[in-house]
Parts: sequence; structure tokens; C-alpha cells
Amino acid sequence: MTQKPLTYLGNPVLRTKCPSVESIDEETKAIVKDLIDTLEATKNGIGIAAPQIGITKRIFLTKVPVEGTDGKWKDGKIKVYINPKILSHTEEELSWEEGCLSIPGIYAQVYRPREITIEALDLEGKTFQETLTEFAACNFCHEHDHINGVLFIDRISNADKKRLKPLLKKLQKKYAQ
Repeated sequence: MTQKPLTYLGNPVLRTKCPSVESIDEETKAIVKDLIDTLEATKNGIGIAAPQIGITKRIFLTKVPVEGTDGKWKDGKIKVYINPKILSHTEEELSWEEGCLSIPGIYAQVYRPREITIEALDLEGKTFQETLTEFAACNFCHEHDHINGVLFIDRISNADKKRLKPLLKKLQKKYAQ
């Protein structure tokens, strides 16, 4: 297992717009493995981006929960996105309560597109496109923000920013490097 330490609020890598992955080589595959191992070790994470383990590459994973036939939620499958792009999105938005592994204990409502169409590379270097809706679209957008140096707290209402400011300052101080 190659679980890596998480980066936390205040670490400048979380505010870096990541460059594209040039090739799907052994280094890229090792980063993906580290991301998988780290995500699995968190127990409650549903996505992770390379900056969250200190790496400035346009790579992230999602693990969107799925509702079973019994109405209970279970872990979804891990999906790898390399050099992802949002090709289009609906104007209609949904509000979701978001949190982040890099900002532990903080949750707030964020508006995201109800549906997006994306393009990315898989781990074999093949380009694929898919349309994501609802929770899967929200999760993708959250992780996509990470590789662009944007955090979910940048997208919350001014009232939530004001309410969370003392908690965010406390977190930054706790994890200051």
C-alpha cells in the first residue's frame, strides 16, 4: 500500500493550476496507484485529486456512491480521469453539501451543474467522453476544481464564508507548513 499524506488548507499546492500529463508512463501509473491507496485509506472519501497528495498533475479519481436496490448506499467504483475537460454543462444547477479531505470537518452548500459532458484520458491513454448527472456531476466538478487550484470553499455563499471564516483560519493554523 502506498498511502500518501494529504495536503491541507493553506498548502500552496492546493491553489496551483496543474499542468497536463504529457504521457501515461510508469510515473503516471504510480501516481494513480498512490491516489487509489490514499482514497481507500480515508474510508469516507468519494474523490481525490493529485494536488491533495502534493502532486501538480491533472489527475483525479472519483468513487461516487450508488444506491442499491434495497435503498441503501454503497461504494461506487473508482474512476480515473487524466487531463479531464468539461465540454459542456447545463444551466440548471443543483445544490449539494460538500466537504473535502483537505478541509476536514467543514461542510457547506455548493451549486453545481445538474449535468455535464466531459472528456478525459483513461489509464491506458485512451480518450473517452461521458455525460454525468446529479451527484456524479457534482463530484466530478469538485475534483476538477482541485486540478485548477479551486476549493469548494471558493464557491460557497458569502454568508457561509463569513460563518466558516473562524473555523477555516483555525484549520489553516493547525495544518500550517
